[in-house]
Amino acid sequence: MTYLTGEVTKFYIMIINCATGLNVEVPYDKLDYVSLDNLNLHRAELEEVNLSGSSFLNTNLRGAFLFRAVLKKCVLESANIIFTDLRETNLSSASLINAIAISTLFENANLDGANLEGANIDGAKFKNANLRGANMKCFNIENAIFENAIFDDTTIWPVGFNALEKGAIKV
Repeated sequence: MTYLTGEVTKFYIMIINCATGLNVEVPYDKLDYVSLDNLNLHRAELEEVNLSGSSFLNTNLRGAFLFRAVLKKCVLESANIIFTDLRETNLSSASLINAIAISTLFENANLDGANLEGANIDGAKFKNANLRGANMKCFNIENAIFENAIFDDTTIWPVGFNALEKGAIKV
């Protein structure tokens, strides 16, 4: 990310670097608790960035690099997160309602209290993820990988889905 400041009046423009070469300018000096709705952040490079409380409603984050990012309480509703790297990311209390999360990497991610209701998680990988208290009423859940993911009595699963048979661990 690059920061630019105006000399006459104080204003900030942050440039979000994308691996596509199509970088995105946003009028902020930080990325937590801001609106990034309806943006094209395809392959955005946001590893280890604090994005807590920010909104990505309808945003294209396809193939974005969010490894070890902090997305606590973020709104990712109807966002395109296909092939997105969310490994070791903190998504606690995040809303991913109706997100398109096909083949998304959630390995070792913290999804404690996250809401994925209506999300398409076909082929997503939740290996070693924390799913305690998460709403996992997702589409194509039978094709997701839950090896060693942990969940508890407050985790909500679709009727008839058996997380234990998919390798998840109840704690």
